Amino acid sequence: MTAENGEEAIAALETYNPDMMLLDIMLPGLSGWEVCNALRSKGVMIPIVMLTALSTKDEQIKGLTLGADDYIPKPFSVKELMLRVKRLLEKEKVIKTLRTKEKEGADSLRYLVHELRNSLHVIGGFSGLAMQKGNSDRYLNGIKSSAIHMESLLNDSSLLTRLEKGEGLSPIGMVNIGEQLAWAINAIKDDASSKEIDIHLLSDSFCMVKGNTTAIRQVLINLLSNAVKYNRGQGKIWVFTKETDEWVEVHVKDTGYGIPEEELPKVFEKFYRAKGTGLGLYLVKLLMDAMGGKVVVKSRETVGSIFTVSFSKEVMRNESRNKAP
Repeated sequence: MTAENGEEAIAALETYNPDMMLLDIMLPGLSGWEVCNALRSKGVMIPIVMLTALSTKDEQIKGLTLGADDYIPKPFSVKELMLRVKRLLEKEKVIKTLRTKEKEGADSLRYLVHELRNSLHVIGGFSGLAMQKGNSDRYLNGIKSSAIHMESLLNDSSLLTRLEKGEGLSPIGMVNIGEQLAWAINAIKDDASSKEIDIHLLSDSFCMVKGNTTAIRQVLINLLSNAVKYNRGQGKIWVFTKETDEWVEVHVKDTGYGIPEEELPKVFEKFYRAKGTGLGLYLVKLLMDAMGGKVVVKSRETVGSIFTVSFSKEVMRNESRNKAP
């Protein structure tokens, strides 16, 4: 887009938010110097390339001092101009990416501190009640649940940092999915019992899947913990597996409150809170991607949700498939 004078340039920039500006110095009304200075004073940080017939060294220094990113004297080569524009846009893209990562890192830390503070508050409250009451089992179970939640948060954050840095998972090998399911269900059964929620394992699968043991456990714990946390009192959870030629699917179905249809595309985004702790489902997606797997969700409000994770399966001979170890 173009502007005939400095005032129009400022108005157009505020309205359309372009990626960069080519700014002539000799403009009617506000000069290019004044436009550049006004924009930088307002905190507008898009790249600005100044074009001018004023080619003295002092003029170039003045432009750069006012906040211009580049200065090209007339007459200029269009090819040179385009190369400089491309370089500045690429630089700006890198800067935006770094700013986004910095903000996400700060958000992750604030989230973690907030959740840990809440858990410590619960532990402190239950500890005080346990010391006052004769029957302390109820309060000790609350302390245990909060401690498990804190450990899960710390594990989530550690894995999240590694994955977002592109470090991946190590080692990746063949893991018995049946053993990991039994471990995960056992880990959350006390929490489920305290809420009178029944967990039903409908199928045993002893086949091997491609993955990392710690990552698989974290995926299953996140899904099962959500199914307990967002379930109804005296609700139910069904866990079942399904095998295809290439995949082992693990389904976690609950009788919870469900997720609104318009929210479903967002559930695996960072800090989505309607289903999960804000990082849990985001981490599940990262972990499954890192292991070459998949995760999907189906849900209906007031009915419940089904989360399905698909693991790549080891190719086994027919006679040994499904055989218990």
